[in-house]
Amino acid sequence: MHWNTRPLHRQSPLPGDYSKPLGRGTVASLLAVATLTALCYPLLSVGLARAPPFQFAALRAGVAGLSLLMLALVLRRPFPQTRRLWLLAGGSGFSATTMGFASVFGAGGLIAPGIAAVVAGTQPIVAGLLALVMFGQPIGKWQAIGMSVALAGLTAMTLQDISAGGTTAVAGIAPIVSATGGSAFGNALTKRFASDVDPIAAAAVQLLLGSVPLAILAFVSEPFTSVVLEPRFLALVIVLGIGGTAVTFTLWIAVFNDCPLNTANAFNFLVPLLGVAISVAFLGESLTPLAMAGMVLTIIGVVLAVLGG
Repeated sequence: MHWNTRPLHRQSPLPGDYSKPLGRGTVASLLAVATLTALCYPLLSVGLARAPPFQFAALRAGVAGLSLLMLALVLRRPFPQTRRLWLLAGGSGFSATTMGFASVFGAGGLIAPGIAAVVAGTQPIVAGLLALVMFGQPIGKWQAIGMSVALAGLTAMTLQDISAGGTTAVAGIAPIVSATGGSAFGNALTKRFASDVDPIAAAAVQLLLGSVPLAILAFVSEPFTSVVLEPRFLALVIVLGIGGTAVTFTLWIAVFNDCPLNTANAFNFLVPLLGVAISVAFLGESLTPLAMAGMVLTIIGVVLAVLGG
């Protein structure tokens, strides 16, 4: 995939890029983002069992941002050149990084994973509505059908977990709703500046600016714990920060050069599906017929949404 090395001084393609077919590199990048995101969840569970959530979130974002900053400096990648680009990158960082990370980490243990997956699975739909408002990008008929089918499949996959119980009170639902909205709005802002920046430098800005409020939140709300300085925990943070955050944020910005917002977001439906597949393959979890049917529905929905875009 070719990445721009200097600002193009034009706004990212909006409604006019609907008919452009996705290249193999773009599809591969979107699948890589979905896979890496799904792989993060087992590591998140391990980390949240040991460390305070906001300290964990701030460290993850900070490590990811610093690693990209060093890479951008070594490769001499250009940083955003205008106030508008800095504001958009900062707004995206606050929405996707600060709000997204704080909400997801803060919700740990408050809500059943299946319920969280279904609520978070509405993110592509929320993002589609934001694209309509912000860009005038309508949700196509087949996109709407595909997203609905994928959401139904996601619900079927997690129905057993939902029925098994778990907190469904506002205390549990609210953080996931906040994370979903923050991610959707952050993605919409990212689409605004994606073609005007270098992906590595822009992702570094997003993560570093987004990590500052997380660090402040951790400082004022959580007592410091020495666990975050233990070698094993730091190794986990580094893996999450680089593989699950720095790489995914960079790829996400890069694909928006060639991909409409709604189409890219449809791939987010694959994250819970891949998470279930990973649990079955490596953790020995069983797969019910209903979950298998849900996985098939999710795949069909994503294909319909992508082809319909």
